Amino acid sequence: MNVQIEDAGACRKTIKVEWPPERIEEDYRKVLTEYGKVARIKGFRPGKAPIKVVEKRYAKDIIKDVRERLVPEGYQKAVKDHNLNVLGVIELDEPDITLGAPCTFSVTVEVAPEFTLPNYKGIPLARQQAAITEERVDETITSIQEQFGAFEEVGDRPVAKGDLVQVDYEGVCEGTPIDDMGPDTKGLGKREDFWVRADENAFLPEFGDGLVGAQPGEKKQVLVDFPDDFAAESLRGKQATYFVDVKAIREKKLPEKDAAFFERLGVKDEAELRERIQEDLKQRAEQQETQRLRNEAIDYLLNQVETELPPSAVSRETQQIVQQIVRDQTSRGAQQDQLVDKKEEIMEMAGSNAEKRVKAQFLLDRIAEQESIAPSPAEIRTHIDRMAASYGMSPDGLRKELKKRDAIDTVTDELRRSMVVDFLLAQAQISEAPAADNKEN
Repeated sequence: MNVQIEDAGACRKTIKVEWPPERIEEDYRKVLTEYGKVARIKGFRPGKAPIKVVEKRYAKDIIKDVRERLVPEGYQKAVKDHNLNVLGVIELDEPDITLGAPCTFSVTVEVAPEFTLPNYKGIPLARQQAAITEERVDETITSIQEQFGAFEEVGDRPVAKGDLVQVDYEGVCEGTPIDDMGPDTKGLGKREDFWVRADENAFLPEFGDGLVGAQPGEKKQVLVDFPDDFAAESLRGKQATYFVDVKAIREKKLPEKDAAFFERLGVKDEAELRERIQEDLKQRAEQQETQRLRNEAIDYLLNQVETELPPSAVSRETQQIVQQIVRDQTSRGAQQDQLVDKKEEIMEMAGSNAEKRVKAQFLLDRIAEQESIAPSPAEIRTHIDRMAASYGMSPDGLRKELKKRDAIDTVTDELRRSMVVDFLLAQAQISEAPAADNKEN
């Protein structure tokens, strides 16, 4: 068998295989003999028809079977002999089979990128120690109090930022009642006895802040400038005037830091609460810092490698990222037409991230191969158990779902790559950077 491997583009190879005439003849005779043993031809007992009669009757089927033997065998042998890491078949040029002539066919495949592994041991990293300040602890305690707070009626005072305000309102835009501007504005134009937060969390931009300073019983006009990407298309980029009757005010009252409050949180006093918060913030800061170091280690290696990437792998990853972006944006209230307007921006961002992810996957896989890193069956089971717990599913239920979606290998690949990053951090040269207050904790 003669094999030629030719470049066919970025991460693509064309495999050209030629079987000699002798091999064609050999396989043809074998297949013909097999047909002769089972052939059912009128006038002859099964398997007893003359071979020439069988050959004439099943000529096309025999040629087809010979082709289905030679093509897979030739392709697989070529891939093995030339150590090709094939990701997928792009195109197959099937051969014509003619006795006495060679059999030639070609297969165009997508292959993993070829690159030299950089030195991945001893990556220089700097661990940043987060300073958990008393101010951060105070902010966390206030946040906890906010969670347990309740809105209560207040006396004769103006609306303050953050208050809950009861209002009647009616909006007009360009001389037209907002409720009449289109089907997407219903409810935005007129309401009675409506409770709204007097801050940026109001249902309309600027509406809540516009109530600050108003007195109960006061009639007030509030101007609202709708952004260009507002959910209601008929209001985008326009200004509306809302005529508002302020009817009542409720102020959020935080619980006192007393014995009942601490008992509710499962601590004996403020000192124990502060200690727990301090420890929790520290653990979260350490987890975030470890993740930052993991990302930095990968970025460091990516900067050492220049290589082409398989277009189909990048395309698949891009689509997955786009789907995730759409899900995230939709969950935050984005409308379909808004996403369409941002299509080019989303595709550009997804494509850039996809290239980085795909490159990292190949890089980590090569290191895994070099270092013989692979999860054991027990480690895979434990990993899936943890995934199930995070999803609120039973381990068996998640396994069934993964098998149904043929995703066990994907999970295994992700775990193996995570183990490689663990290996990189264990081998890295990590220095300690000065402590800094981490406001994201």
